[in-house]
Amino acid sequence: MKGKTVKRALALALALAMAASLCGCALRPQELIDLLNTVRPGSGQRAPEQEASPPPHPDKGGTSVPDKEPSPDSAPPQATAQSRPSATEEGRQSLQWLRERIGFEGTMFGVAYLGYVGGLFEEGFETGFPQWLRETNAAMLNEYPFIAEIDPEHIAGGAGHLYCIVPVDENATLAINRVYWDGGTQREEVTEVLYRSEAGDPVLLFANLDDIPALADTHVTITDSRGNVCDWYPTLDEEGHIVPCVTEDGVYSSADFTEYGWKDTAEALAPWLADDFEGMTAAGLAGWESDDMSCWLTQAPVEPSGRNADFLLVFYPGDEAGGTVDLYWTYEGALSPEGVWSGFWSIETVMEGPSDVTITLFHLGGESGIAGGTTYIEETYPCLMSPSGLELLIGPGKNGVRLPFMPPDEEVCLLTRDESYTLYPAGSSD
Repeated sequence: MKGKTVKRALALALALAMAASLCGCALRPQELIDLLNTVRPGSGQRAPEQEASPPPHPDKGGTSVPDKEPSPDSAPPQATAQSRPSATEEGRQSLQWLRERIGFEGTMFGVAYLGYVGGLFEEGFETGFPQWLRETNAAMLNEYPFIAEIDPEHIAGGAGHLYCIVPVDENATLAINRVYWDGGTQREEVTEVLYRSEAGDPVLLFANLDDIPALADTHVTITDSRGNVCDWYPTLDEEGHIVPCVTEDGVYSSADFTEYGWKDTAEALAPWLADDFEGMTAAGLAGWESDDMSCWLTQAPVEPSGRNADFLLVFYPGDEAGGTVDLYWTYEGALSPEGVWSGFWSIETVMEGPSDVTITLFHLGGESGIAGGTTYIEETYPCLMSPSGLELLIGPGKNGVRLPFMPPDEEVCLLTRDESYTLYPAGSSD
């Protein structure tokens, strides 16, 4: 009964109904087999190609700090064109692409927020910092690999809130100083000269050292090759977003390229986020109307036999936060379902990153396909949907619990939407 809704009740009577040709399920056995035979996707462990992400969102407004050109008594060694960090071709291309993306009229630099480092690393900075950067910003590094290639000569500071600064002009000069506002003299005082460059290279800057992100303690001056000057004080607003650099005329001199929803996501999801996969709403996952359904197919071996089986995961809408779900599986080429699970799902939508989908399933009949004879599953999975809405990526469970079709040696599983049903694109609103 294509397009019809399964009965919402999770009565144990459904298990008995299994013995009577699954008459209580959403799909009759032959219809289920026909549907499973339409698509037999593989494990889905592909290496996604990088694509351009959407234009940056408008930057947040922020506080102002009195402007004053710093006049340090001494300066550190300058980074010049000859000392630019060596980069891979992939890194150079991502840097060029970013500059083209943010190179609007009036924009002098791009900036991304990468997180907070509270102190020294036990392994030492040169070892601990790259490891921390990879663990907390894997998706950003996949999108912008040049960030991971910035060498120590282009890192200012060693603790605090971390920003990546990218001048649009490759020949721009940068001056970065630690400062404080002297209330007695009503002047900005320079306490340390951190960085000087005439090369316009990307810089990693630690600022807001007291872990007060709204407190400006660092002054960045960028001058492009045409003589335009921009002064900026790195700070964060109440939402943890970068306070932009805005001129007196209201022109944004900075472009925020932070992907805020990507921070601290599982590293296995990083390449997919960089490939424009994103979170979804309840309607994007299951549909809007009471008679909608969203069918997702994949193929995986079933233990202990190791035989390949086709799995059909069906989401039914309930409200703006969830609904019911069925899971069927059958051996490849078989004529009737071998296993049936049924239960509930709920979603916590994160459009800029993975949406957390909690799935609760009860085993109602057939071989479960899970070692140990498990008959009940309740787990939260980070999920992403492709831009086309035809692929659903399910990441590792928060507590290590796997769905029956998730292989033990792979962290993510890709399912394909059955196109014979109505397509509900990713990010749809209820």
